[in-house]
Amino acid sequence: MPHNEGQRVEYLDQENKRCQGEITKVSGSGPATTYTIKNDKTHRDDKVREMQIEQDL
Repeated sequence: MPHNEGQRVEYLDQENKRCQGEITKVSGSGPATTYTIKNDKTHRDDKVREMQIEQDL
């Protein structure tokens, strides 16, 4: 399911930890889509793929 900039999501970071944040950038399309998500706790940008997004908030 494609997501859009401004959406809040729960996702798995590179260490497979559950995080929450807001999508700030969407790159690519289809299975190659990557998302830049601003982590709510660390305020850092995480780059994740579609399969790492667990749910919308």
